[in-house]
Amino acid sequence: MNSPQEPFQAGPRTRTEDYRYALEQALLYRRPMAVMIDEAQHMAKMASGRRLLDQLDVIKSIANRTGTVHVLFTTIFQAHLPNPDKPPLFIDLAARKVGDQLIIDSKLTERLRSSFLLETMIPQYADNLKSLRGLKFDWGRNDLNQDHVYSNQAFTHKLNEFGIAHEAEEYNGTWGEGNWGEAGRVSTEVLPFFSRHLVFDKN
Repeated sequence: MNSPQEPFQAGPRTRTEDYRYALEQALLYRRPMAVMIDEAQHMAKMASGRRLLDQLDVIKSIANRTGTVHVLFTTIFQAHLPNPDKPPLFIDLAARKVGDQLIIDSKLTERLRSSFLLETMIPQYADNLKSLRGLKFDWGRNDLNQDHVYSNQAFTHKLNEFGIAHEAEEYNGTWGEGNWGEAGRVSTEVLPFFSRHLVFDKN
């Protein structure tokens, strides 16, 4: 373990306690307003509920020792697979670990897909989408999450299959890059789109 004056560097013999100590020291030194843990539902992929509670206890302990609020996000599952009878996360999980195997619940997976994935909802809402004055979306070709690229490509193809008029563009960049300023996409793409399709009351 490095001395407190030296930056933490993980090595082949680094222990779990060392990682925890380094994290606590960083939080005490930096004093962030909060630590946000996205997609915290993945912690529930444990072989037992006891191990899940152990994980949550560790987070609570770090929060208490450092005085830093920890926020766990399970938004997608709370919205689409809520279960008030399953504390502490109150969600159903489409997958769980049994020993070394990952077991996928087909019914829950289908329920999640049908209520969350936009592509799967197009057949149900096609007529409503056709009634829109305008529909446009874009995505960055170099998005760090390439699932976003593939899903947007699939989405525009699905809209075409159902004859839904729309504009879709894959631009050369990453998510959020080049949005602002006179030459940014808000000025050159978003505002002109609104100007073409929004109806304003002349009175």
